[in-house]
Amino acid sequence: MMETVLFILRSKIMLKNKFLFIPVLIFLVALAIDRILMLEQIQTYFTKTVSEINYFHKPVLFQQLKEYLQKPDRKKVLVYFGNSRALLFDNRYIEEHYPGWVLYNFSVPGGTPDYFTFWLEQFQADNVKPDFILIDDAVEAFNSTARIKIDEVLVNGVDFPFILKHRSRYTSKEITNFIAKRLFKTYQYRPKLDTILQRLRDNSAIAKNYQQWRIKIAEKLKEERGSASSDISANATSSTELVLKYSEGDFHSYIEPFTFNENMLEFQKDNFRILKELGVRNATIWVRVAKPYFGYIQTRNAVMPPKEQPITAYSIWYSKLNTAHKEFDMPLFNMNEDKEYTCDYFTDASHMSTKCFPDYTDYIFNKIVGVKKQ
Repeated sequence: MMETVLFILRSKIMLKNKFLFIPVLIFLVALAIDRILMLEQIQTYFTKTVSEINYFHKPVLFQQLKEYLQKPDRKKVLVYFGNSRALLFDNRYIEEHYPGWVLYNFSVPGGTPDYFTFWLEQFQADNVKPDFILIDDAVEAFNSTARIKIDEVLVNGVDFPFILKHRSRYTSKEITNFIAKRLFKTYQYRPKLDTILQRLRDNSAIAKNYQQWRIKIAEKLKEERGSASSDISANATSSTELVLKYSEGDFHSYIEPFTFNENMLEFQKDNFRILKELGVRNATIWVRVAKPYFGYIQTRNAVMPPKEQPITAYSIWYSKLNTAHKEFDMPLFNMNEDKEYTCDYFTDASHMSTKCFPDYTDYIFNKIVGVKKQ
């Protein structure tokens, strides 16, 4: 009763003092403008990334997966929770050499353990049980002080209920960033006048091509069950000198300074626990990176200020993750230290060229899943 009285009083005050509506009106107008600017026909004049398309596709993929698992004549299903290093698998290659299996690829650019938890909680709630689940264990995902923040999961991946449930694992800055960028997408993409003017030239030729590219990627993600497909990617092999340059850049961008993110470890532990409770065969993987980049991760000091004895990101990551893996009896396949894996063609320091994806596929199915190549 008291709440009703207070509501009536507040309403009367607002009506009497109409100027109090102004901030609300400004907010609603700004929100409306933001939504208009983010219409597909308009945003192609200023956005520069297509990574969010991968995120938007995953609810569709989840529904496809649930329907496929119900089929009596289905093949065995491998689900892969990874990052951009796992996007370019060729399903034709899998069909040819591993005909009894299909891949449902839940990998996304910037994929981190909290995103895997977001989906694995839904797998558990809906009792979704593929035949094998592989999840990523990349070092970069566990650094909370990287110069370039990996925040795509917060921006495009998880939802409000998930953030609310796990709010103790996010900083106030991360939660603020989540709210701001979810409410106002233009804050996320920050339109630049130079980009808009460039795309308006020649009867908007660049904007039209970009829009068609986005449509094609969305179609391919659906067709390829979450993989971006190598036939639409300009995934060339870079020279040794260029890979070395990229390695320096990536180390300073994503590894140095390195502060282990305990909250991401808690999410990864949740993933291990859910996988055990689901009773699905599982493993984790640290996907191969370029040798110079791996060497920096393994040997260079990554803690600031520098110590007399170097403290490497690798030593911190390995110690923390190894304990968690032992606790849950979870196997880790480290492609960077596996002498049996030898493909070393890279587009940049962090991403193998598509030339290596057949070997990458064989590594997963032969060594991790235990299926012979045909």
